[in-house]
Amino acid sequence: MNHNDIRVALITGAAGGLGRAFALRLAEEGLRIALVDCFDTADVANAVRERGGQAESFACDLRQPEQIAYLYSQVMEHFGRCDVLVNNAAYIPLKSLEATTLLDWSDCHAVTLDAPFLLSQAFAPGMRERGWGRIVNLASSNTGRPQKGFMAYIAAKMGVIGLTRALAVELGEDGITVNALSPGLIRHPGSSAALPAGLFEQVRTSQMIKRTGEPEDLCGVLAFVVSDASAYMTGQVFNVDGGFLF
Repeated sequence: MNHNDIRVALITGAAGGLGRAFALRLAEEGLRIALVDCFDTADVANAVRERGGQAESFACDLRQPEQIAYLYSQVMEHFGRCDVLVNNAAYIPLKSLEATTLLDWSDCHAVTLDAPFLLSQAFAPGMRERGWGRIVNLASSNTGRPQKGFMAYIAAKMGVIGLTRALAVELGEDGITVNALSPGLIRHPGSSAALPAGLFEQVRTSQMIKRTGEPEDLCGVLAFVVSDASAYMTGQVFNVDGGFLF
């Protein structure tokens, strides 16, 4: 296979715990990785390369449509293609109804819902041309059993589920599948710093599998959903949450 024929996966929110785990796993699956974040992803790129994979870092503030447009041009200039789009990035303002400002609401929706739409719109035409593509959105089990303080995030993630189904209809005839992973509460450095410790225990005890989720718990499902083996499956939401939702 020509180097330029190797599939490329773009992962947003690549500097975080989930993004890092996703990048390492998809690199193991043989994909070249475009790492996208407004934070530095150099350590993730190095980790991929140390394991023999290929990765390139791209800085982008997903709240800014013009930066998304520039990201598209950069990715196409460097890789020439994007076959797998993993819309992982999210912004979570942990605030009550009264404390949530319109800016909180807008930023949350811009990163969590608008960016997946804009990125899908940008990269789907190339997938169509090649007759193959995978778009994976990140939903949340918080939509099914909401926790207090996550109002803007829950609303945005419900939008992500709707977007997943709508894109699946739009792209289903073109060899492109669109599915969503719906994680439960996953422990990684970012979530541990941002969320109260008691929430992890509360969620853990309400799951069927009585342990806190780790980023690697999502990687097997992700690898399957972006593979050729999942070609007959689209518009689905996969709860990967230890049985939090059932």
